Order: sequence, then C-alpha cells, then structure tokens
Amino acid sequence: MFAWLGGNAWRSPWLWIAGWAALAATLHGIGPTPAQLAQIEPRSLMADDERYNQALRVERESFPDVASRTRTVLVFAHNPALTTEDHAYLARLTARLAQESAERHWQVRSPISQPFLRPRLLSSDGQAAMIIVGLDINYVTDRCRREVGLIERLARKDLPAGSQLEITGEGGMGRDLSDASDRAYRRTTWVTVGVLLVILALVYRSPLAALLPLIAVGISVFTAMAALNLLALSGWSISGMEKSFVVVLLFGSGIDFSLFWMWRYREALSSTLPRREAFVLASAATGPAVAASAATTVCGFLMLTFAELLPSHNAGRALSVALLVAFAAAVTLVPATARLVGSALFWPRKSETVNDPQSRLWAPAANLVGRRPGMVIVGVMLLLAVPVWGGLCVEYEYDAFGVIPQASGTARGRALAEEHFGASGLFGWTILIESAELRKATPALAESGRQLADQLAVVPGITDVWSLGNPLGRSAGLLGQTASLAGPAIGKFYLNSESGFMRLELMMEHPPLSREAMRCCEQIQAAAQSWIDAMLHGVGRIHATGLTPYIMNIRTLADADQGRVMLFATMTIALLVFIWSRRIGLSLFMVSSTLLVYAAALGMTDFFFAGILGWPGIDWKVQLFLFVVLVAVGQDYNIFIVSRIRQECLDHSPTTAVKNAIIHTGSVISSCGLIMAATLVSLAATGLPLLQELGFAFATGILLDTFVVRPLFVPAFFLLAERARGRTDSGT
Repeated sequence: MFAWLGGNAWRSPWLWIAGWAALAATLHGIGPTPAQLAQIEPRSLMADDERYNQALRVERESFPDVASRTRTVLVFAHNPALTTEDHAYLARLTARLAQESAERHWQVRSPISQPFLRPRLLSSDGQAAMIIVGLDINYVTDRCRREVGLIERLARKDLPAGSQLEITGEGGMGRDLSDASDRAYRRTTWVTVGVLLVILALVYRSPLAALLPLIAVGISVFTAMAALNLLALSGWSISGMEKSFVVVLLFGSGIDFSLFWMWRYREALSSTLPRREAFVLASAATGPAVAASAATTVCGFLMLTFAELLPSHNAGRALSVALLVAFAAAVTLVPATARLVGSALFWPRKSETVNDPQSRLWAPAANLVGRRPGMVIVGVMLLLAVPVWGGLCVEYEYDAFGVIPQASGTARGRALAEEHFGASGLFGWTILIESAELRKATPALAESGRQLADQLAVVPGITDVWSLGNPLGRSAGLLGQTASLAGPAIGKFYLNSESGFMRLELMMEHPPLSREAMRCCEQIQAAAQSWIDAMLHGVGRIHATGLTPYIMNIRTLADADQGRVMLFATMTIALLVFIWSRRIGLSLFMVSSTLLVYAAALGMTDFFFAGILGWPGIDWKVQLFLFVVLVAVGQDYNIFIVSRIRQECLDHSPTTAVKNAIIHTGSVISSCGLIMAATLVSLAATGLPLLQELGFAFATGILLDTFVVRPLFVPAFFLLAERARGRTDSGT
C-alpha cells in the first residue's frame, strides 16, 4: 500500500496538495464559531453521579438562593471609606446583576439585596464590599470566561472615581486561566514553528528540505484543529491549554514521521537509484514502521478515553484524531510536496554526499553494544535507578492558583479581599447534614446546630463556622442574633426543615486547593459524622460543596484514572508491539524500558521544579499525560531501531546487524528525538506552570529514549536475546 501511495504521490502531487487544501478549508468553513463552542461546553468535569455533583444537586434543591457551581466574587474598595455614592453604585450594580440573573440563572448575594449578610459582605473597616455571583457552570470553561466578562462589564459601568474593583473567586480564576491558556496556545504555535524551522535547517542545511515538511505538517495541524472544533459539537470539547498540547505533539510527531521518509529518500538517492525508484522505495520502506508507530501512539491515546475525568477523556479522543491526521499527511502530503520541488529539495547540497554511515558519535556506541551487551543493560539500569525511585515518590500539587499569573485580576482581587475581609473569608466551603431528624422543628434545633459548629470549629485550620446557631459566624458572638434566628432569611441559608437539611459554612486558614485544606476537610467530615452518631442516632448523610470538596473528588478520580489508564495502555501497547514483532520477550522489554523512562522523567521533573526551583510540587495532571505520551510515542524509536535491526539480520550476523542499525539510524533517530524534545520544550514559552512542567518532563523522557534506550538498552537486549536463541555471529 505504501509503495502505491509513493507512486501515486510521484505521479499526481498536485492532486494530493489540492485535496488537503480543500479538506482544511471545508472543515474550517463548516466548523462552529467560538461562541457556539462555549455554549456546548460541559457544566462539570465529572459524571453526574459523582459525589460532588450529587452534593451540589442536593444543595441546589434545598438552598437554591446560595447553591452554585462557581462563585464569582466582586471586591469593591474605596479608601479611606465607602461613600454615599459608593453605596448607591452598589445598589445599582445589584439591580443590574439581579435583572441579568433572571435570564442566566445567576445567584446574586449582595449587602444591598440581603441585609442579613451585611456583616459578611461589608468589611469591618468600612472600606470594602463584596458581591458574590454564583454560576451553574464549571470555572475551567470558555463559557465561564464569557459570563465573567459580562459581569465585569456590568460592574465597571458608572464605577465611582477613585474606587477599585477586582474580580476573583472561582469565576475570576477560570476567566484568567482561560485567557492565559489562549495566549499560551497562540504563543506555543509560533514558538514551535520557529524552533522546528531552525532545527530542520541545521539538520538538512537546505532551505526547502527544512521548509516543506514544516508547511505540510502545518497544514495537517490546521486541518486537525478544524476537525476537532467540528467534533466538539458532539461533546469532544478541549480547552486552550489542551490545544497547546495537541499542537506541539502534532508538530513533533508529524515532523518525526516526515523526517524518516525524507532521510530514507536521501539514503536511497545516495545509492544511485533513479529518483522515481528512490521516491517509491522511501515510502515502501518507512511506511510500515511509521504506521506501526502511529498505531501504537493512537491506541495509547485512546486509553485516555477510559478516564472518568472529562478533560482526560476528551483529550484521548482529540489526540487520537489529530495524530491520525498527522500520519496521513506524512505519508501523502510530505512526499507530494517533495515531488513538487524535484531535484531542488536538498539544494544546495548534493543528496548523494549527505549520508555518512560511519558516524563518529554512533560507531563507538555500536561497538560497545556489540562487545558488552550485558554490561550496557546493567549500566543503563544503574543510571536510571535514582531518578526512577524519585519518580515513584512524587507528591502532586492540586492548587490551580499556581497557574494563574500574579498580575492577573484574580490575584489582585484575592489580595484586596484578604486585606479587608481576612485570608479565610474568600473561599469558604459548605457541609450539609441530611437527616429525617432535622425535619422536626424543635426549640433545641438551634442549640444543636451551635453544638455542631463548636465541634467543627476546634478542628485545626478552621477559622470560623457560620451555622444555624451562629448565622454571622462564631467570631461575631451571640448578642443581637436572636431576632435574626427568627427571621425568614435563616431558612434560606442554614436550615430546610421540610427536606431535612442543615447547612454550615466553614472558613479555613489554608488555601482551598492545598493538601492541608483537603486533610482539614476530611477531619471536618469525620467530626460531623461523630455528631450525627451522637445527636441523630447515626441516621444521616454528609454532603460537601465548595472548592476544597471539589478538588478532593477530582483527586480521587485522577488517582483511579491513573491506575486504569496505565494498566490498559501498557497492555494494549504491549499487545500491538507483540503483534508487530512476534516475540513476547522483546515486546515486554520494549514496553518495560519505556516504563523506566517514564518513572525516571517524572523523578527528574520533580527534582528540577520542587528540588531546585523550590516549587511546592508538580501538577497532578503531569503524571497521566506524561505516561500516555512516553509509553505511546516512546515506542516509535524502539520500533524504528528494531525494524532496522531485523532488516539488517537478513544479510548479517546479529552483532553486525545491531551495529549497522545503530550507525545507520543514529543520525535520523537522534534528529527526530531532538526535534520532538525541542517541540515539547516550547510548552515552556507559555508561562503556565503546568505546561512548563509537561514540556520539561516530555523533553527529558524523549531525550532519554533517544540517547539511552534506543541506541543502547533495546539493541543490547535484542543481541542477548538472539544469542540466547542460538543465533551467534558464526551463524550457529
């Protein structure tokens, strides 16, 4: 088939080029607009039956005036004190938000519309006020960014002179994260193109040989992104951050696939074959290996679809589709563009003189593997032992605030709120007690709620508890609250006796997404369960909402996804490699070597960012995406080297075949590895910590694969296995 594709590209290059151009233009033309994409984004990253979503549904049914998936906090301040004009502005803003909320289903909490909440929403120094707008959408979406943008436009209308307004909370964080992701996506694309152009120019020292594959892969990237936008209509939506990942991986894989074809074409030309025969031979020789490589990578990405978290699930589908597009371009569009320029492809160099199999770098490595394969395997394992152990002991960070630029509105709003309201007042979370016992409206109910609040307040890290017995918080004291307890507002916030729910809001001194906050949340739920056992005869359930319970549910799903995807991806890729190689021992070793590289890259990434730079830890999303990419993409180089070894074994002894394969593929595979690593490192240009960590981890793993596993580890094992099977250099 690949020989036919090569022959067809030789005969009709314009037909292939026109077909790709038409496909890209059509997909882009019929694709959805950004506004349409925002409207179809999922409301949650988790399934509806997950614990957090169930708790949110319960809270929305029992306390509809306060329940929301995402809180957008407007912090308004005026120094030295809020004026009459400021209070009038707050009244107008509250009215505008309330009017808009009727259509958009916002929950608006303001010191104007809820006088009961004035002690919480007006600062004690008289200089600041907060308005909270609850949104029923996930904060990590473009739709959230658009909603928060509308809120800010409403808020900045007739803003009093000399005042300060900032947007923070989960909504502000989501808006700033989406903005940063979009900037990262655009910056990554241009940096990637620039880096690849420089590297290809250095590899080929020919302007056309460097430019043509880049143009061809660029067209495939444009086509793939247009296709993904179209598939988003079916629920395959991906964020700007994930698009940055798709772009660099497409460019890296697409250039790698193209480079193997062009290198083999140039090698064939050096053997004085006619151009047409060399052209077809390059397609026939590299096509099966490229197809096997693409298949293992696609199947690896497809294993992400077994993840429960929606971003990982959708990323698996998106990456698989995108890589298939890159593969199709590599075997059709790249040869077609090369045919179009003809003999000028490698100008000003002569292709016959470019290939030098006696590489000064790879000949010594080949001789070492041929003489001491066992020593090579032991040496590589000792080299990787320390970073592998570090990779097994990594502690991950779940704090999304770490990816928000410090100059963002979220950071300014958070600082302003902490200045006037205290560090713990911005990201409180809610615990709900569900019990039939709470349907009994007894005089002791308020006292019982106060007892629960007292028990929760002594948990280390808790700064205040707002509850039925202390509706303004324990720090406000009890004086003057009797009238408030009798008012109708109390039922909206802390008690729904009809459905049997009691609600408490808790403030913590810890950042809401930190490990300390999660431990505190676990202790709170354990203390609440003890109260249920003692006061409600053990009949009751606990629900929790807010940023901390949310990230705890995410952590549970992420841990389960990691184990599931690792198992399925390893088994699937091992099966594919076995089908390709027909040798169980070799297949297991190839996959196991990649697992070692994964653990080593993870350990080295953690050491660099946490140990050297002093970051609190690496992002939890690094482990899953790094695993899938390295285990899937890492098989590319193994497949290419083993393919060449097996071809050489047809005419040579095992030792000679291994040495020839290392020498002949050394330059091309090293170039591919450097290109992939440099492409992935371009993620660092985004300025987003997650992508910087991923870029470093990807590059580290790819370089280990390229310069350690591919030229040393796998060939040494192949040679030992051949000798164990009785194939020696003498042919016995």
